[in-house]
Amino acid sequence: MSFDVTRSDMRRIDKHAQGDNGEYAERLVAAHYGVEHAPDEASWYDCVNRDTGTKFEVKAAQTIIDGRDESSFVPVEGRFRLWKSQTRSLVNSDAQNTAWFVFVLLDRDGSPLEMRRMRPSTVWSLVQEEGGWYDSGHEKGEQKKMSFFYIFGSVENADY
Repeated sequence: MSFDVTRSDMRRIDKHAQGDNGEYAERLVAAHYGVEHAPDEASWYDCVNRDTGTKFEVKAAQTIIDGRDESSFVPVEGRFRLWKSQTRSLVNSDAQNTAWFVFVLLDRDGSPLEMRRMRPSTVWSLVQEEGGWYDSGHEKGEQKKMSFFYIFGSVENADY
């Protein structure tokens, strides 16, 4: 996947994100699609096209993450965390074709590998196919953690 982002934009994105993969992905999507990064505007989207009102919810995952064993690195397959309430808001907004999920897959070092844009209704259907929503134990309510393989399939140059 080629990202339509200049090198200077990538340096600026790196500087602002300061190691936060979620913010890095949000800024990458904003630059790629030419939209505004507006993460504090609402809880259900991260970027917005001011001309059309289209909302973009960005989800980031790494191919491999640390399973948090205190004594050593435990490689675990990365997942995208989806929230039911957020997805419902995006589905409602998309009734006027004004919402997208954008999934950004990062390698184990945090560099972008792939990006995929999907309609919220498609994401809702994928969650249902994969067993539906479940209690997260967080205030945000129900969630679904979805493997990046389910969104992208196999990925070239990914070190699993």
